[in-house]
Amino acid sequence: MNAKQKIASAIGAGVLLMGGALWFKPKEAQASPHNTAPSISLVQAVETVLAANPGATAIEANLERDRNTLAWEIELDNDTEVYVNANTNQIVRTEQKWNVSNIPFLGEWIPN
Repeated sequence: MNAKQKIASAIGAGVLLMGGALWFKPKEAQASPHNTAPSISLVQAVETVLAANPGATAIEANLERDRNTLAWEIELDNDTEVYVNANTNQIVRTEQKWNVSNIPFLGEWIPN
């Protein structure tokens, strides 16, 4: 490679780097109604769920958007997931996980 080719390669690489730096500029964060903070704390939500499910223990909790509403998802040790509205502290939905081995006929086909 001669000197002219080295210079041309260096200029080409510089142009590519500068073009990439200008093209992929970081964007400013924008406020969104979906990024609002909950008005109910995690502790308040867990207390509400445990009061409604005596004897259960909370094992996991996440803040997520449930049906376009900000909600605390709290998983209990009895295979139940409870969703609490993060702004009103009201239980909006409860889901019981399936245990297929308890279903007649199907339970016989599942290995232990």
